[in-house]
Amino acid sequence: MDNSSSHQKCTKPKMDPYHDTCYNQNNATAICDISFNSASNYNMLYHQSGTFTDKSVKTNVADPKPIGNYIDKPRYKAIRKWKRLGKERSISNAEDLFLMRVLSFNILAQNLLEDHSYLYMNHNKKTLMWKIRKPLVIQEIIEAEANVICLQEMQEDHLLDFIIPFKQLGYDYLYKKRTNDKKDGLLLLYRSDQFTLVDYAKVELYQSGIELLSRDNVGIIAKFSLKDSPETQFVVATTHLLYNPKRNDVRLAQIQLLLAEIERIAFVENLTMDKAKYLPIILTGDFNLKPFSGVYKFLTEGSFEYHGKGRNLEPSSYRSLSNSLIPSRLCVTDNCQHFNILTQRLQREGTGKVMLENSEFPPQKDEKMSTSCNTKVLQQNNVNADTDRAQTIEIIQGHSAKFASGTLTHPFNMRSVYTHTSAHGEEATTHQEEWVTVDYIFYSNIQPIEKYTLLTVSQCKTLRRLPNFVVGSDHLSIGATFQLPKKKSLL
Repeated sequence: MDNSSSHQKCTKPKMDPYHDTCYNQNNATAICDISFNSASNYNMLYHQSGTFTDKSVKTNVADPKPIGNYIDKPRYKAIRKWKRLGKERSISNAEDLFLMRVLSFNILAQNLLEDHSYLYMNHNKKTLMWKIRKPLVIQEIIEAEANVICLQEMQEDHLLDFIIPFKQLGYDYLYKKRTNDKKDGLLLLYRSDQFTLVDYAKVELYQSGIELLSRDNVGIIAKFSLKDSPETQFVVATTHLLYNPKRNDVRLAQIQLLLAEIERIAFVENLTMDKAKYLPIILTGDFNLKPFSGVYKFLTEGSFEYHGKGRNLEPSSYRSLSNSLIPSRLCVTDNCQHFNILTQRLQREGTGKVMLENSEFPPQKDEKMSTSCNTKVLQQNNVNADTDRAQTIEIIQGHSAKFASGTLTHPFNMRSVYTHTSAHGEEATTHQEEWVTVDYIFYSNIQPIEKYTLLTVSQCKTLRRLPNFVVGSDHLSIGATFQLPKKKSLL
């Protein structure tokens, strides 16, 4: 965006194949070409007439009402507006801020749709075709104008064709296929003209020989810096956890591994012996869990006691969990930190090596047996890798690491962009026997200022089945705009 006056009129969209019309203020589905390129847009975004404020939406967009027994495309777009969070306030130093918009979307891999066709028996068959769904998905993503896009269920053999329009718009990407014989994975797109990719991790949540971690789910974690402010850095992560509704214990173990990798990449410095400083973190994805379930509580409250609970992480006297969730040989502590990384930071010695298996980085010739390698590292620090008993290991005076304590903790102050009032919630992101929320954007050390509004459960019922000719997936996309203060160079 060169100046605010250049965007006071509606301009021709950049992606003609996927944008049918440039809507104006006389059209009930007004969508203008508003770009989120720099913090200088802040005042324009919230004070310019006809843009994304709630006031302008109410003025320019008719109240969304279903036609007949379904919501059509214009009214769907009218519902899916960007809503300001908190009270609007004037920002005098807008040049010191960067507006970052993140979109997360499970786009429904075509191979999974076909493998589970029984779930879509009552759908219009045309709405299930990839050639019909693909332009709907791409259009919705592009119209959101996000700086970072996190997609789940991106089919590998569709990838190169799918990213063409995004490459044309200046996005670069990271992709991680699910492990073993799975054909889909995660796609993280980012504006390469705005961000520099500083570091990243493609996390495999499958770890051989461990029943709880025998599923092929993965995660992507990326550390970025701003092109025009290199010292301003942040971390975006995305994942797609196990679906099985009965196995919250599996999802808890998967999150433990993912948070350990986030902790490694987001770490800045130790402030005290028991407190560290971390970069801003945004964690998105399809978590396959409901609000206020065990894993949700763990993420948002920072602590969860699993010992004695059932596989659904609810109190149970049948097949209750022991004090040990994952074996200590993985070198991941109960505070979701890599033990080797932690000892290197505090003792300033050791390899600091991540001991998780990853098929993209097979062990070296002298490390074919990962278990023996892990055991050696642990023994050097007096950790018993062959026991599931609770262990507390003092690394330095005043700082200890715990294994198999029966309780997990993490060092982040995580919050959900979307507020939830009950386990079912008033909004929904997909239909799993009922309309439920399973997709989330969690954040820490960063301020959200907008969210992409979801449909309420009653509105979802009038939307009817997903996918359809309005939404190209069986999930609804979610999004948030964050305010990132720029760091000034010390030079």
